[in-house]
Amino acid sequence: MSREPQPPRPAAPPITFEVGKHRVRVGGQPGSWQVSVDERSLDRTYHTAADAWEARVREADRQDRGS
Repeated sequence: MSREPQPPRPAAPPITFEVGKHRVRVGGQPGSWQVSVDERSLDRTYHTAADAWEARVREADRQDRGS
């Protein structure tokens, strides 16, 4: 029994908002979430939206510390 190929899931509309002095954006689709902080995209994609959100928090904190 073979399965019918499934159409790709549509991308979620990006969500942009302010966190402290940073502008963060997360968008994508399951298995391929992208993150940007202050209009700069992080260098990778994330498997889940939760992983993407965690990455943006870490990046904003890193920028606040100046490291």
